[in-house]
Amino acid sequence: MGNVAALSRGEPQGASSATGHSRTDNGFDPTLLQSDGFVSRFTSYLFRHPLAVFKFLRRWWPIPNLFGWAAITRFDDVAEAMQNDKAVATPFGPKMKDLAAGPNFVLGMADSDEYQAMHHEIMRVYPPEDNDAIIAPFSYQEAHRLVNEGEGKIDGIGGLLILIPILICEKYYGLRVEDKAGFARWTIAMSSYMFGDPANDPKIKEAAFAAAALVRPIVDEAIDRAQAGPTEDTIIARFVQRQKEAPEAMPDNVLRAIMLGMITGFVPTNTMASGHVLELLLSNPDWMRQARAAAIADDDDLLAGCLFEAMRFWPINPGPFRVAGEDFVVAAGTRREKLITKGTNMIVSTQSAMHDPRRVEDPGTFNPHREQTNSMLLGFGLHWCIGAPLARAQITQTFKALLKRDNVRRAPGKEGKMTKLGPFPENLWVLYD
Repeated sequence: MGNVAALSRGEPQGASSATGHSRTDNGFDPTLLQSDGFVSRFTSYLFRHPLAVFKFLRRWWPIPNLFGWAAITRFDDVAEAMQNDKAVATPFGPKMKDLAAGPNFVLGMADSDEYQAMHHEIMRVYPPEDNDAIIAPFSYQEAHRLVNEGEGKIDGIGGLLILIPILICEKYYGLRVEDKAGFARWTIAMSSYMFGDPANDPKIKEAAFAAAALVRPIVDEAIDRAQAGPTEDTIIARFVQRQKEAPEAMPDNVLRAIMLGMITGFVPTNTMASGHVLELLLSNPDWMRQARAAAIADDDDLLAGCLFEAMRFWPINPGPFRVAGEDFVVAAGTRREKLITKGTNMIVSTQSAMHDPRRVEDPGTFNPHREQTNSMLLGFGLHWCIGAPLARAQITQTFKALLKRDNVRRAPGKEGKMTKLGPFPENLWVLYD
């Protein structure tokens, strides 16, 4: 039985960092993203199994607000909050600017002329037809190749689900990524700092800044290469063409910020989402059976329904982290009405909302035919994921190549247990016939 090379965790080598952790030769220390101790283990468990807690909160305390933190748990209240980007503000902007060494990106902006201008420029070069014409066939082709090379055994995360987004960064975005294992970890470190570090842990910041110093030159090289002359049709090449048409609208620092934002929002997010789905399918034989049947039948819509319905039970997080930009009232005029004061940290729980029986029919049942009108898996309102159609195409076709194989199952022993880099899935070996 053969296997393909995976982005497996290795022990970092090199000199000691300022925090006492071992650095790799390029200055990046992945161990900074790891945490241990009771609080960490309890938090990880709670994030993995929050539905019982959310059910209690929705019924008895739908908007808890204590010690500078609030949570919003009912569907209607989450939808209200997610559409109020001024009061329910994204706190990512300063961190994005730090890592890009330049301007902000749309994920860190409130609605404004600047937001609308950048969003318009991005959508100009991301036509939706690319997802069917480029992303879907490329993802399936590359995933099929990797699964075949595995000869019955593959690291489903490190050797497949992480690799396909990185290969898309090369093929579609226009990057050249020599160290793919490193690139995966660097983008994970940047994502952890921007989107998953409300406590502002200095270790995560150190890892993210070291990672950004390695990713920025990869983006800059791709921009320089596209500007130097004729090139393949890539996202960066399209932006460079836009530079020629309107230099004031797309200077290099804005292009770099856009690409760093898109990469950081793509590779780690899709890795976490698809890693969770893989674990869920392996743990639920009936879900796996339905997903495999859809893959074998080439029913891409049904397969996507299976995958994203599984994801509803374990999304990328319980809900996005937000900060109150001003005093505001949630659920005004109801018995649960709550004043949230400026500066309050918030979890706007999209996961809880997607399990709220007031709006979601039979939320505890796995239903791949579920209507997507109440889905918040890929955001909601202004910050609905700009790359959602791309993510759907990539994840569906990557799984399709694996699930077409017979007897897809968890590898025995430690190999068949998910390992993580921080909260992000990194390794999980599977077998197939």
